[in-house]
Amino acid sequence: MDSFGTRLRRYRGERQWSLSDLSARTHYSPGHLSKVENDLRMPTRELAASCDAALGARGQLLAALGAGRTDDTARGTGGSAGSAPQAARPDEAALPALPATLSDGAAAPVVAALTTVLDGLRATAQSAGPGAVLESAAAQVRALRSMATHTRDPDSGHLLSLAGRYAEFVAWMCQEADDERSALSWARTTASLARHVGSPDIEANAVLRRSLLALYCDDGAATVELASAAADFTSSSATRVRALLRLAQGHALSGDDLRCRRALDDAFSLLSGTSYAAGHGSGHYGTRHVADPAAMARGWCLQVLGHHDEALGLLSAEARRIPAHAHRARARFEVRVALAALGTNDVDRACATLRDVLTVAPGLDSATLRTDLRGCVRALSRHRRHPAVAELLPVVTRQASRRAAA
Repeated sequence: MDSFGTRLRRYRGERQWSLSDLSARTHYSPGHLSKVENDLRMPTRELAASCDAALGARGQLLAALGAGRTDDTARGTGGSAGSAPQAARPDEAALPALPATLSDGAAAPVVAALTTVLDGLRATAQSAGPGAVLESAAAQVRALRSMATHTRDPDSGHLLSLAGRYAEFVAWMCQEADDERSALSWARTTASLARHVGSPDIEANAVLRRSLLALYCDDGAATVELASAAADFTSSSATRVRALLRLAQGHALSGDDLRCRRALDDAFSLLSGTSYAAGHGSGHYGTRHVADPAAMARGWCLQVLGHHDEALGLLSAEARRIPAHAHRARARFEVRVALAALGTNDVDRACATLRDVLTVAPGLDSATLRTDLRGCVRALSRHRRHPAVAELLPVVTRQASRRAAA
C-alpha cells in the first residue's frame, strides 16, 4: 500500500500544484510538506485533514493514516484507571437498611426529589471537577436499587429507571476523571438497569457513552459501530439524533467525508420532526447547554475533516450561545473554535480564545478537555515564533498534561 507521502504527492500532482500552492492553502510550510511527501516526517491528523480538504481527496488522505493509527498525543484512557474516587465503582456493599416493603405511592416523592438532586449534580459538574459529584451520584444508584427491591411494580420500575439515569451520569464523570475502566463498568450497569425495566432508550444512551469513550480514544471504527448500535436500539427521536451525530463524528475521525455528511443529513432530517424538540427539552441525556447540537456536531466534523473556514463559522456561532455559567460545555467547544482558528492560520484569535478557556480549565479537571488541549499544543507548536504563542504555549502544555485529580 502506498505511504501517506506517496499519496499526497500523487494528489498534488493531479492538481498540478507546487508545494508552495499547497502550503498557501494549508498553512504548512513547503519544507515541512516536502518532508512529509518524502516520508521523512510523520503527518499529524491535522495536516492530513487540511491537505485532504484542500486537495478534494474526500477522506482518502485521512484514510491513508491507517484505521488503527494512534497519534503519540492521543489519549490512552485506560492508562490512569483507578484515578476516579473508589466510591464511584459500582457495587452492592453498604446498602441502607430499609423496611420489608415500601407503602404504595411512597416511591413517587422519592423519584421527584432525587430527580432534582440529579439536576443539581449535573449543574455542579459544569463548574467543578468530577470528584465533587461522583461519590454522591454513585450512592444514589445504590440507594435507588435497594429501594426498588422493596417496592411493588410499577414503582420499582420508576426507581430503577432513575437509577439508570444516575448510572449513565456516573459513567460520564468517570470518563471526565480519566478512568475508562470505571466508565465502562458504569455503562454496563446502565445497560443492565435498562434491560431490567425494558427501556431501550436508557440502553441506547449507555451505548452512546461507550461510543464517546471510543471517540476520545481516537478510534473512529469503534465509534461508528457503537453509534450505529445505539441508533438501532431506540425509537426516541432525541436519542436517534444524538446517535446519528455521533455516527457522523466517527466517520469524520475515520476520514470518511461522504458517510459523515450522510449521517449529518439524516440527523437534520430527523430534527424537522416535532418529537425531537420534546425529547431534547427534557434534558435527560446529552447536552443541556448547546442550543443546536446538530450545528455544533457539523462544525466539529468539518474541523476534523480539515474544512476549517466553514467549521470556524459554525463552531464560534454555537459556542457564543452557550450560557456563561456552563463552564465545562463552553470550555470544551471553545477549544474546538481555537483548533479551527489555527487551521485557518488565525493565530491571534486562537490564542485569545484559549486564554478564556484557561481561566476555567484548572477547576474543571476534565479529561476530554485535556485531550482537545493536546490537539491545540500540536497546532500551536507550528507557530512557536509568534509572540502570543510563545507566551501561551507553555501554559496550554501544562494544562493539557495535568493528571486527573485523585
